[in-house]
Amino acid sequence: AIMLPVIDALREVHQVGLLHRDISPDNIYLSTSGQIKVLDFGAARYFAGEQSKSLSIILKAGYAPEEQYRSKGDQGPWTDVYACAATFYRAITGQTPPDALDRKEEDTLAPPSNLGLAMPPGAEQALLKAMAVNPDKRFRTMGEFQRALLVQKPLTSPLQPAQAEILWESSPEPTMKSPAGKIN
Repeated sequence: AIMLPVIDALREVHQVGLLHRDISPDNIYLSTSGQIKVLDFGAARYFAGEQSKSLSIILKAGYAPEEQYRSKGDQGPWTDVYACAATFYRAITGQTPPDALDRKEEDTLAPPSNLGLAMPPGAEQALLKAMAVNPDKRFRTMGEFQRALLVQKPLTSPLQPAQAEILWESSPEPTMKSPAGKIN
């Protein structure tokens, strides 16, 4: 109910050639009316045609993929796919995922089913693929990730457009004074 609208919003962001680069529970808020808000585009960058340029290093332990640890790491929609999946993982398991660099040598990410969470196997595999340490093994787009998550769930109606509000201004402080709920 929370993460699918976030995925929809990020698909829209990617369609205009932007990367968020800082998706984490801290940047997803629920308003008092129940609207989902994606905040803090301070790390956002255009990705179309800029793959060879150095990007600033933006890190949030547990949510940043390995390519964000390098100023010349190949970043694209797959970068936000990782962070979104890590946020989803935190929301359903209650645990922050291990740091991506720590997972390079030995992957210690516990599948949600190993933590006692009942989850359709295909959805769990989609989540784990979205959190692959190697970017080439991840879904390349939010749409691919979303389709893989929804394969298990029969749709009774077509997918609706994004219901998450994107707040483009960048500020270190939340723009809402008292969110009804913060994923944390």
